[in-house]
Amino acid sequence: MELRTMWDRQKKRAIAVFGGLALVLVPMIGYFSAQATQPKQVMFTMDGTTKQVATKASTVEQFLAERHITVTEKDQLQPDANTKIKNGATITLHTSWAIPVQVDGQTKVVHTLKRDVAGALQDAGIAVRQQDRVEPALAEALSKETSIVITRVEEKVVQLEERVAFQEMRKNDPVLAKGKTRVIQEGQEGKALAHYKLVTENGKEVSRELIKRDVITPKKDRIVAVGTAVAVQIDDQSNRVVASAAGMVSRGGKVFRPKKVLNGVTLTAYSPSGGGKPPGSPGYGRTATGVKAKAGHTIAVDPKVIPLGWWVFIDGIGYRRAEDTGGAIRGSKIDVFVSTDADAVQFGRKRNRTVYIIGPEKP
Repeated sequence: MELRTMWDRQKKRAIAVFGGLALVLVPMIGYFSAQATQPKQVMFTMDGTTKQVATKASTVEQFLAERHITVTEKDQLQPDANTKIKNGATITLHTSWAIPVQVDGQTKVVHTLKRDVAGALQDAGIAVRQQDRVEPALAEALSKETSIVITRVEEKVVQLEERVAFQEMRKNDPVLAKGKTRVIQEGQEGKALAHYKLVTENGKEVSRELIKRDVITPKKDRIVAVGTAVAVQIDDQSNRVVASAAGMVSRGGKVFRPKKVLNGVTLTAYSPSGGGKPPGSPGYGRTATGVKAKAGHTIAVDPKVIPLGWWVFIDGIGYRRAEDTGGAIRGSKIDVFVSTDADAVQFGRKRNRTVYIIGPEKP
């Protein structure tokens, strides 16, 4: 009887203890259960963009699945996918971009976490030389739509042996008949070594600049004499030119081929007293060549135009010999010697005359 009474007392005491515990545990379980179902606030950064996100996910993997984000092995995720998420957690995802690069005749796709052109090329192991052209520039930022083009630029000096063409040089020959030609020297090609600065882009030449050219074999120009001598026929009675042609002339009268023809010549006249020496003096009537001046024979000329000692034919005057000079006689001007001062005055000044320079021998 006493044992039963004791057991009942212990049973009542146990029920009282368990009842008290229940009064404490049930609210706690409810609280924690409620906390477990409340959304957690997470700071999520993806490719540099950060925002606060509410989530009920338990792990990082579940968090990404909520947002339909697939992570590849080329992406960078912190913390890893199995990490439990707590309220206030930070998740960072840096995705890899596929960037096409055109280089060396092909297109390579580079998977990179870098966000500039230089970094992407570094990840791809593509070396860029200083002279190469990169578009966009190395310092430019990337986007997912960026396409990189590398143009390989090369500068080098090349040497090429070249043929140097000869030219034909034509020289007037006053002795050769007009219209006739004569080869004085045959032409011959030369050779030269040309040094060029060559610029290529992707193996194709875009510019070539001559630096220097070294002569290996000099060229020889072809030299051709071209006749300028015109057959002149004169009338001895009138001292006039009656025919002037490159070919045959009509019969009658003297014919010669002048070495040169002067047009637009001005004629004046001078007498023995015009030489500036008094009559009876040793130099009176003497010319610059030392011979005695003769009317109808002597003329004073510019030796640079008509050599002293040469014969000329003055249209309308006749044959004369260049034997004298004068201070005022320059260029296309001739002073004709006459006998007296009166003859010089009567001769006057004659303009626009034609003079045929013949040479040392009179025809």
